[in-house]
Amino acid sequence: MTASEIRRRYIEYFAERGHDVVPSAPLIPRDDPTLLFNSAGMVPFKRYYLTDEPPYRRAVTSQRCLRLSDLDEVGRSPYHATFFEMLGNFSFGDYFKEQAIEWAWDFLTNVLEFDADRLWVTVHTSDDAAAEIWRTKIGFPAERIVALGDKDNFWGPAGDSGPCGPCSEIHVDMGEEAGCGDPDCKPGCDCRRFFEIWNLVFPQFMQSADGTREPLARPGIDTGMGLERMAAVIQGAASLYETDLMKPIVAAVRSEVEEAGGELPAPSGEIPGIATEIAVISDHARAMTFAIAENILPSNEAQGYVVRRVIRRAVRRGLALGISEPFLYRLSGVVVEVMKDGHQHLEPLREHIALVVRSEEERFHTTLSQGSTLFEEIVSRVVEAGGTTITGADAFALYDTYGFPPDLTSEMAAERGLDVDMSGFESAMEEQKERGRSAGSFAKAVGAREWTVGDDSTPRTEFVGYGLRALRSVEAETASRGVLSEAVEATVLRVRAGLEEGLLEVALDRTPFYAESGGQTADSGWIQGDGFEAEVINAYTEDELTVHVVKPTTGTVGPGAQVSASVDLAVRRRTEKNHTATHLMQAALRHTLGDHVHQSGSWVGPERLRFDFTHFSALSPHELVQVEDAVNAWVRADLPVREDETTLDCAIEQGATALFDEKYGDTVRTIAVEGVSLELCGGTHVARTGEIGGFRIVSESSVAAGTRRIEALTGADVVLHARAAEQSLHDAAVQLKVRPDELAGRVRDLSAEVSRLTKELAAERRASAGASADGLLDQAVTLETSGIRVLAARTDAETVPDLRAQADGLREKLGTTAVGVLGAVIDGKPSLIAFVTDDLSKPGRVKAGDVIRLAGEIMGARGGGKPHMAQAGGGDASKLDDALAAVAGVVEKLLGE
Repeated sequence: MTASEIRRRYIEYFAERGHDVVPSAPLIPRDDPTLLFNSAGMVPFKRYYLTDEPPYRRAVTSQRCLRLSDLDEVGRSPYHATFFEMLGNFSFGDYFKEQAIEWAWDFLTNVLEFDADRLWVTVHTSDDAAAEIWRTKIGFPAERIVALGDKDNFWGPAGDSGPCGPCSEIHVDMGEEAGCGDPDCKPGCDCRRFFEIWNLVFPQFMQSADGTREPLARPGIDTGMGLERMAAVIQGAASLYETDLMKPIVAAVRSEVEEAGGELPAPSGEIPGIATEIAVISDHARAMTFAIAENILPSNEAQGYVVRRVIRRAVRRGLALGISEPFLYRLSGVVVEVMKDGHQHLEPLREHIALVVRSEEERFHTTLSQGSTLFEEIVSRVVEAGGTTITGADAFALYDTYGFPPDLTSEMAAERGLDVDMSGFESAMEEQKERGRSAGSFAKAVGAREWTVGDDSTPRTEFVGYGLRALRSVEAETASRGVLSEAVEATVLRVRAGLEEGLLEVALDRTPFYAESGGQTADSGWIQGDGFEAEVINAYTEDELTVHVVKPTTGTVGPGAQVSASVDLAVRRRTEKNHTATHLMQAALRHTLGDHVHQSGSWVGPERLRFDFTHFSALSPHELVQVEDAVNAWVRADLPVREDETTLDCAIEQGATALFDEKYGDTVRTIAVEGVSLELCGGTHVARTGEIGGFRIVSESSVAAGTRRIEALTGADVVLHARAAEQSLHDAAVQLKVRPDELAGRVRDLSAEVSRLTKELAAERRASAGASADGLLDQAVTLETSGIRVLAARTDAETVPDLRAQADGLREKLGTTAVGVLGAVIDGKPSLIAFVTDDLSKPGRVKAGDVIRLAGEIMGARGGGKPHMAQAGGGDASKLDDALAAVAGVVEKLLGE
């Protein structure tokens, strides 16, 4: 029976018994900040155990899960996986233990046709009710019912708090040959004879973050059956890796090893028939594929860092097997092929996933190649000194210079039998952060100010600014200030001094001013009261208050005062155009590039808009035109823009786009552009797309790995930009004495001429550098103890390539049995290059990297390289001559070791 068939039978069985079929939730929990990933089938349903009106009383699902606690077990255990599917049936205040146990038994023995004599069950030591149901209702033999404690038979909560309760687990007896040999062996033993296939959890308590528990008003059911584990048992597989879910992936990994010319390792013995490296790569290929399919991209933070770590662990296993080029991206396609029947969202994302993985592989290969030399030097120093620990300073140097994360350094060190001083690493990291902190921080300035407070025991500002849309006028298009909204009457709640002299911060009980949030800048305008007038230059939120930063022009104001607040509609309207255009642009990007595009940041002001989004390559000119044309087409169509308030669940079900890292309440605001986009958004927008007027992309760039940025203009700013560009073309054409339509050709000709002259100049400089280096040969000295010639000299090289050319020339002219170090101050920074002739750079003799390390330490330089050539830079330029003077002694020291 295939895994797909098991999944289908399970869902159909419980659907026939009144369960709503609920699609898998995303891997990232939507409303549980205590978890990085959904690690169990019940996580998306936690809140339904606590509400009087859940959307359904019974549910069945196949939930995608990613469990980091199993990461170190992968490759060692036959049945642990980083990514897995959890089949589950749930009751929210409906049926309880008896029905759950009866259905589980019926499904196993009648639908999946398990041999009942191979099954054992466990119950919690306090759960006499469950044990009684097994004995009397099911007729299960009492001698195969085992009572265990909290460690084995109490589940939850998932995270710091939530529903939890005792559980009853169903185990399969894998046979005496799989066990420990103890005649009394039974579930609870640490051997592998008894294999859990289904966990029936009875949530009947609510645990708080402090560990206290209260009975749930409506106990429920939460069951979990790992699809991969069940498939292994039914298919008679010795491990997950022999199931139909994993075999094609394992085969593809072995094929990659063979095609790379590597040697397939022998099975490790921990998992029958498969080596640890093959198992880890196969498992991690699934985890990375499903994570990236949900737009969880490699990064240095949160879930993205997990994906990066998983990919890098797999790459390193591949390197150990002889695969030196990117290969995981091909495995992602195999995963899609194997899993697409049960996960239809994978196929359309096949190309995107491969692109993301390959980009991350290439980046990691670069990181490894740059940092491995320094890592090897560090390991050599530790081992030669008889130590067992890499210092925190060295680990930080690897991180700071080459981007080696500490867990990678720890993993590589462990392979050499070494530890890493992580506390020392953290100290070095904190020292760097401290150096970057400003002596007078913003936080100190804020903390020094106190509110003058009126009668506001429950301070809160009500936002009433969405209704200003109806008050727009034609004058607002061109006015810089003065086209104000109708005044909103408000009461001053609090007042305090601003961060700058002459400014005040005022909190009102109600306001039309949009406070800066969600990437949209704050409104500006005016606040007026009895004898008081002030210009509002900013607004932000603090707790539940909107804080207005104002510049008083007349009088002063205090708590309790009545004021009128008016928004500058000219500024608001331009901002609204840019904000709605941002929504249109995201829709156009997804249409042009694919559904993997998601917002990762934005800035929307009156002058322009900036939009950061997930994509792993620069947009081509054709793609930029497609995006721009799509947005302008929707602008010309003058489509209605509608706002609505609904529940978060309803909005998501309708297909609303949300930000992964944004926290939403139960009620959300949506902005819909008819037939184009639907987004969760609290910002202000135009009423119809035609009000945007026009849209023009002015730049596209990279801001981080896998993140692109587009800046664009709307409305009258599009015309102004076009005029400025036309004027620039005209001015350039005049300077080059050609017509504007001839400008491109003239620039190409000039560029080719500059390139030719640059190459000629570089060649002459290298020749000159080589010639000037010839005069340094006379400075070589011969060491009496070894007969090795040592040359250490300072040169006038103006660039590092010039210095390297001098070193290459001298190395060739010295021929054999020679070591040289050249130094120069280039752009105010000292540089050293060491070279060793081939006969000396062989293993066991002198390495250029060792020479450069010891000489460079004298002036505080860092570097590395190959045995015959190495380079260092930075440090104290005044100590360059001291470093050069020490070279002969360095060589003698290395020869004596």
